Amino acid sequence: MRCLHCGAEIEAGLRVCPECGRTTGKPLLRRRHARCQRCQARVSAELNICPYCGARLQHSWQRTLSLWALVFTLAALGLAVYHFVPWAEVRALAGQVELPSLAFLVTPTFTPRPTATRTRTPTVTPSPTATATAVPPTETPTPLPPTETVRPTPTSTPTPRFVAPQLIDPADQAEFYGRGTQIVLSWASAGELQDDEWYAVSLRFLAAGAQQYSGTWVKETSWPVPNNLYEQAGHDERALTWDVTVMRQTGSKPDGGREGVAVGPVSEVRTFYWY
Repeated sequence: MRCLHCGAEIEAGLRVCPECGRTTGKPLLRRRHARCQRCQARVSAELNICPYCGARLQHSWQRTLSLWALVFTLAALGLAVYHFVPWAEVRALAGQVELPSLAFLVTPTFTPRPTATRTRTPTVTPSPTATATAVPPTETPTPLPPTETVRPTPTSTPTPRFVAPQLIDPADQAEFYGRGTQIVLSWASAGELQDDEWYAVSLRFLAAGAQQYSGTWVKETSWPVPNNLYEQAGHDERALTWDVTVMRQTGSKPDGGREGVAVGPVSEVRTFYWY
């Protein structure tokens, strides 16, 4: 018996040619092939032994089954995390926390309160008794020249040297993931700084239910957030709030930090999340 495709002599009763791997009879409507792992020959998937090198063929149904099992396992884990982690409660808790801004560094201005003026109680004057008295002639008063009224000079309110810094990045309510994520806070320039003037960056967050503060004074218009704050921000409270203002240094603290007064208004307050 000869193969209809390659002409090789094969034994009677075989359905697959051991030379070319094709069926000896009528072609099947759907022919499947496999590849030998030893000689890389393309043979029929119905064979168990490679007709070229004699190696046992390994079918890929076990690999396909394992792949589908892995896909279903990952899908089940994703659904469990999505349905059982209360993301809405975490966001709501972070939104209810009111954090103080850098306004406590500005020297407060005290406005005097008006003093209450006592109202004079009218005194009852007794009616005079009519007495016949000689009235002397009345002198005509000499009119005095009008006096010039001095008007107070209005006091001008000093205008701040700087405007409020305009925050650029990150956007409000932005989200970041992972310890190694590089987060850079940036803002637009508020004006030319003198040698004793700085941008004061204030960063605030909750840790174990207590308010914590961080930040720095820089000359640039950006500041990278330190990676060690990833663990200090707590495991549930992942919200960090920040703002920027221009400060003039007036002295130094015992620990080496700077002291100063604000020479411009505080920027807007933004919040980002670091999961």
